Amino acid sequence: MNYAAKIEKDKDMGFVVSFPDLPNVNAFGDTQEEAIKQAKDALDGAMECDLDLGNTMILPKTMPDSDKGLYPVELSPRIEIAYKLFEARRGQKKSEVARRANITPQAYQRFETPKGSPSVETLYKLAHALGKQLVVEFV
Repeated sequence: MNYAAKIEKDKDMGFVVSFPDLPNVNAFGDTQEEAIKQAKDALDGAMECDLDLGNTMILPKTMPDSDKGLYPVELSPRIEIAYKLFEARRGQKKSEVARRANITPQAYQRFETPKGSPSVETLYKLAHALGKQLVVEFV
């Protein structure tokens, strides 16, 4: 999942990056490449904090467009999967989902954090336990 990042040259700060869809997330660097790397770290950090706080995931609406100075910055897949599991479970107890998926509550808890990394088989089990369907697409 990519978020559009606006990159602007600043005479004092080098390159400044902001996210139109995430106004509280910013980064900067001496070069454009460094600024984009810092922007990825800032994006991942902000989304992980929001997940820890139980906030609803803000999905990207602004499309990257290099003609407008909007460049794609990819959210870590681990954070994206953890957030999607969290959102799919909303209103259900973790322990109940774990029981239906035939895994321990501790294992399920890890999957709702970026530290967990469920296998594809586990994702299918979790989707079924959540009453959802897992769809994998290459676009």
